[in-house]
Order: sequence, then C-alpha cells, then structure tokens
Amino acid sequence: MKAEGNTYKTSEIEKRNINIKRFLLKYVKYWYLFIISLAIALGIARYYNWYATPIYRSSCRIIIKDENYGSSAENLLKDLNDYKRNRNLENEIQILKSNSLIEKAVQRLELGETYILEGKIKSSELYKQSPFRLVPDTLYELAYFSELNIKILDQNKFELAYNLKKENKKISQTYIFGEPVICDLGKFKVEKRKLFDNAAFSNPSFDKRQFKVFFNPTQNIASYYASTLTVDIVATGSSILQLTVTDVVPEQCSDFLNTLTDVYIKNSIEQKNLLASNSLKFIDSQIKQVSDELKNIESNLLDFKTSRGIVDIDEESKIFLASVKGYDEKISEFDAQISFVSYLENYIKENKKINDISPASLGINDPSLVKLIGNLSDLENEREKRQFENGAGNPAMKTLDLQIKKQKVIILEALANIKQGFKTSQAEAGKELGKIEGKIKAMPKNEIELIGIKRQFTVKEGLYLYLLQKRSETAILLASTVSDNWVVDKAVPSYNPVKPVKSRSNAIALVLGLLIPSFGLFIRELLNDKVSDKDMLESYTKIPLIGIIGYSDTGGSVFSDTKHNSMISEGFRTVRTNIKYFLEENKTNQKQNVILITSSISTEGKTFSSYNLSSIFAISEKKTVLVCMDLRKPKTIEELKLNKDSGVSNYLSGTASLEEIIQPSGALPYLDIILSGPIPPNPSELLLKEKTEQLFTALREKYDYVIIDTPPIGMVTDGIVLTKYADVNIYVVRQNVTRKQHLLFINKLYEEGKVKNIGLLFNAVKLSEANYGYGYGYGYGYGYGEVNEGKKKNKLARMFSKSNPA
Repeated sequence: MKAEGNTYKTSEIEKRNINIKRFLLKYVKYWYLFIISLAIALGIARYYNWYATPIYRSSCRIIIKDENYGSSAENLLKDLNDYKRNRNLENEIQILKSNSLIEKAVQRLELGETYILEGKIKSSELYKQSPFRLVPDTLYELAYFSELNIKILDQNKFELAYNLKKENKKISQTYIFGEPVICDLGKFKVEKRKLFDNAAFSNPSFDKRQFKVFFNPTQNIASYYASTLTVDIVATGSSILQLTVTDVVPEQCSDFLNTLTDVYIKNSIEQKNLLASNSLKFIDSQIKQVSDELKNIESNLLDFKTSRGIVDIDEESKIFLASVKGYDEKISEFDAQISFVSYLENYIKENKKINDISPASLGINDPSLVKLIGNLSDLENEREKRQFENGAGNPAMKTLDLQIKKQKVIILEALANIKQGFKTSQAEAGKELGKIEGKIKAMPKNEIELIGIKRQFTVKEGLYLYLLQKRSETAILLASTVSDNWVVDKAVPSYNPVKPVKSRSNAIALVLGLLIPSFGLFIRELLNDKVSDKDMLESYTKIPLIGIIGYSDTGGSVFSDTKHNSMISEGFRTVRTNIKYFLEENKTNQKQNVILITSSISTEGKTFSSYNLSSIFAISEKKTVLVCMDLRKPKTIEELKLNKDSGVSNYLSGTASLEEIIQPSGALPYLDIILSGPIPPNPSELLLKEKTEQLFTALREKYDYVIIDTPPIGMVTDGIVLTKYADVNIYVVRQNVTRKQHLLFINKLYEEGKVKNIGLLFNAVKLSEANYGYGYGYGYGYGYGEVNEGKKKNKLARMFSKSNPA
C-alpha cells in the first residue's frame, strides 16, 4: 500500500510539473509579444518620467506646548492668576489649516504671479529662479484671466503679448525693463532680478527666453495650499505636529511651510498680547480720569490755602487725616474693583470674545471666576472649530450656542456675587470711616475743610498709584509675551519628487508590460474554442489517440514525396503500427482490414490522411485499396492521372462492375484507388443499398487493407452509415481547426455505441507550439531529416506564416 501511495504521489507531481510546463510553454512561444510589450511600456514610462510635471513634498515639525507642561515663568504667571486659554491639538490643527492664516503666509511670500519657462517640448514652472519679476501697481479683473507671454529680446527690452478674448485680438508690444507697463490688464513693472544674465540674453543663439506669466488671486493660491496641506500628530500622546505640503517647485514648497509656521507663531503671540492690550486700554482710561480729578483737587487745595492763609494743619489733624487715608484707600480700591467687575459684565453682555480679556490683569483674583471663564473659552473655541469644519448649519452648533449662553449666565451670576462682596466690604470700611469723621467734625471749621480737601487728594492719589501699579504689571506681561509653540524642524527643499517616482513608474511599466500580453493571450485562449494541443484533446475526450501527424511547412504527401523517411511519412508509419495493435485487440473470425477515416468538417485533413495512410500500407508491400466514399464532394489526387468518370457511384447505381471502377494508382504498385465517380442526386440512398455491403465484402477478401475516405460526419450522416462496415474508425482532429463542440459530438456517438473501435488522429501539429516530439505512449520517436530542417528555418518567418492544410 505504501508503494502504491508513493507511486500515486509521484504521478501527481509529474502531472503537476507537466501542467506547469505546458502553462509556461503556452506563453513562452509568444516571447516576442512580451518583448514588444515591455519595450513599449518602458518607453512610455521613461517618457512619462521625463515629461510629467514633478511634484515635490516638504515637511516641518512644530511643537504645541502642553498646558500641564510649564517652566518657572509660567508658574509665576499662574501665581499672578493670568488667564491662559485652554488650547488642544485639534484646535491648533484647524488654526494652521485656516484660510486666514494661509493667506497671510501667501501674501508674505508674494506668490501673486506664476512664472513658466517654455521649452521646445515641455515647460517648467519657476519660482525665484525667474530672471525677472512683475511688480503690480494696479491690476484689472481681466489680468487674472489672461496669459502673459513675455519674450526677452535682449538685456534691456522684452516683448509682452496677451489675448483679448472678448475682442478676439492679440496684443503685442515691446517694453523696457523697469519702466511702467500700462495696458488693458492694468499697470505694472517688469523688473530684472539679480540672476538676470545680461550676456546670455544678448546672445542671439540663447533659446531660453520665452516665458509665460499668470496673475493669481491670493485666495486661489491659499485654496491650493489649503487643499494640499496636511497636519498630523507625530505620535500618540505627543504634542508635536508635522506639516506637509506638495508643490511643483521644491524651494517654494519649503518656503511656504517656513512662512506659515512663522505666521502661526506670531499670530499666537498677537492673540496672547490681545488679552493684555485690552486690559491696558481699560486701565489707561481709568488712569486718565483719576489724573484729571487729582489735578482739580490739587488746584482746589492750593486756592483754599491761599485764600485762608493756612500753611499747614496741626498734629491732631494729621493723626485724623492718616486714619481717614487708610479707609479712603480701601474704599477707592473697592470702587476700582467694582468698576472692573462692571466692565467684565458689559464685555460679556455685548457677546465679545472672552479670549480677549484677562480677569487677573484687572485685579479680579477669584479662582472660580477664572475657571468659569476658562470653560467659556473652551466652548467658544469648540464652536469655532465646528463652524470651520461643518458650517453654521450643523445641529451641534445649536447645542454649543445653548451651552455658551448658560455659561455666560453662570459667569454673570458669579460677577454679581463678586461685586456684592466688594460692596459689602466697602460698606464696612465706610462705617469705620464714619466714626473717625464724627471726631473730625468737632475740630475748627478751617481745619475741617482743609482735612476734607486733603482727604480727597489722598484718596485719588492712592487710586492713581494703584492703577499705575496695575498698568506696570500689565505692561510687563505684554513685553514678556512669548509663544507657547516653536518650530522643532524647519522645512528644507526636497529634490526627490514624490510624483512621478521613476522606480515606481518603471515597476508599473514592467508589470503592465508582462500583464497586458498575458491577459491578451489568456482572453484569446478563453475565447478560442479550437483544439490547440494534445493535453486539451485528451481532456475533452476519452477516445484513444492513435497517432499524431506533424505539421510541415511544405505540405505534400507520400505520393509526391521522394523521401520516404520524411516527417509526414514517419508519422503515418506510426499510425500504421498502432492500427495493427488496434486490430489485434479487437480480433474476430472475420478478416479485420477495413479502416474508415472521417472528421467533423472538410478542412481537418481527412482525405489527406486517407491518401497518405493507404500509401504507407502500400509501401510496406500490402495490397491496399483507397475507396473514396465522399459522393457529395469528391476529391482527386492531382499527381495521379485517374479516370474521374468511373467510381463508387457508378457501382452502387449498377452501371459499372467492381473491376471497372478499380484503378491502379500508377505511383505505387500495391495501391489501387476507387474514386467517388459522378455526383449522384441521392448519395444517402445509394449508401443504404445492399450493393454497399457487397462492395466492402468483396474488397475485404481481395485486399490486405481497405481504406475508406468518407464525408465529414459532423455535416452529413453518410460517414456514420459507413462506420458499420469498418473494423477501425479513425477520427481526424486538426490542431487549431477542430472545435471543442465537434469533440462533444463524437464523444456522444462513442458513448452511445453508434461508432465503435474508434481512435483519434491528431493532424498538422506544430512541434514548436505543442513541444511534444513524437512518442506519447505509442512507441514512435522519430526526428529525421525534415523535422530538424524545419527547426533551422527562420523563426520569425514561421511565427507569422499560416498553416498549410494537411
């Protein structure tokens, strides 16, 4: 059992190897198609790599400072309760991709014009490498829809041309570099850059002097970069963002990113300064008001002293004044804080951005208020993000608006409580002040008035100093503001394009160069319903293969062939040998010598095989007769001079005897031929007559071998009728001619038992295509003369030559 298992496994491996070999050979024989396809594909790839506009990519990295990560300076600011808005990475990504920020970067780079150098075949976009630049003064709308053609004539002059589409007119005029150009497009100058090569442009043979210029609206350039800009978080948990953008000019690509990050950092500083600036403006307005009041009090004090002749007050008055001063300063501070709270209340009620104000800078040091304002700031930032991503119509916007409204109500309530606290403290200070004022009233009138005036002065002076202190703190904060973000890696130009990538293009071309012909051959084979090789033949039928006849470029037959060891002769010798084995296996008491040859259609080599097989038997000195039973479309052998007027139809109709229709071949001594004779009006009826059986009975006894050439059984029934007289039926299948459906027809006849003792003859097989050689289980392996000679012929000639019918 083990040996049988190993044998089975070995046969399976051999079968698999044969199938793989067959698969490969099926495509290898069309090697020239793959070579041509690869050459074309690689040529297209090379042209594409050269002609396509290269796209370059540049990137940089920027770190976004985490709110939990801070230095001692930040902790100091936190100690001063300076409000910092709570930013997150998503907000910063949206800010970096915002059109307003990108437009600022585009404006700083001066990308309003595109310069293109025209070549003989392809054009290339320039950036700062352009030898000149356009400096716009006033541009009309038409300028943004026009193409400017500038041809540098020499080191001083250039020709400017453009089309007026509405008027269908081309304008062309010569100008001098640096002088104003006034035309239908507007007013501008064309100035030479430092890299302008005067010597080159003065040389008439210099050809790089034709340029195209386009005016680009800033919004269009910003929209382009907004579409190509990608901002990604480098790693999970990291606050580093990587900015990537693509462009056709590598230097412009990196310059844009560096400018964008610079604008972003400066914008963040401006936003932080805005908090302090708003606080500073309010404090300045308060200082101005207190300063004016202080001046009026000083003037009143001076007038009082002058009119009353008072130089100074006594010690008791000074003691009372000092006591009053402390409470007056407290009351003034409470007044200032109450005014700050009122300012914040009005700021929120007017729906201004809470990010633009800092409670700490106004002296409101309530931690809960700072937290509430921070929460409101987060909600406002989230609203801006959602509006940027989805627009104002997003349903989530209504929820955020409601949350913001509720948060503002909570903040206003907190401010009201803080204000009430200040007022309560102020009232307590007022009570203590009232007690001292009662004692002052007992003093002389002049001293009371003087103390009152000095008291006002002291109060305003204290308030003034308090405001100056707050102003100094805010000014220091404004001067020391730095961005929380900084650039980790600057963008640098990359001169390796991301598109097209030569290696990728060549790889795609290589794959397509192999796939396209493979796919074409696969479709061709899929659509081909003809028998192409021995494996296919054996897979479609169980009928045994009795022989293979090779294809010959010269055609020919045994009758005309002077070499009896030719490829065709050796093929039919093998068929003759296999027929003998076939007859011995089916041996009966009756003489077994009648061989019928048929096919499905008339171009498969049925008659050719009949003629050649009968000749092979005759050459072996066997008395042989070839009976041409195709009464509908009789064929003759042109090399033999035979009487066409006498044949089978004459015998079956009773107008001639058997001896009268038998004709010697004249070419071979042991071969006789019976032609079809005149075409009868009723071939099928003639074949059904008793004389048909008498004919074959007589021939069977008279000859060693009787070869019958019949009509195609796939077209008429004559061939099937004659099979009952044959001892061996040979069905001719021609390579690339016989259809698969024909095999299904003969299979049905074979399985139903209507045709017995049948074998297949595979005809006109090209060795180069099938790679068979001879010797598939039938003991023949010849390779004489013409087979080798055929292989020596020009291969390309054989590739495109048509098969000769066999």
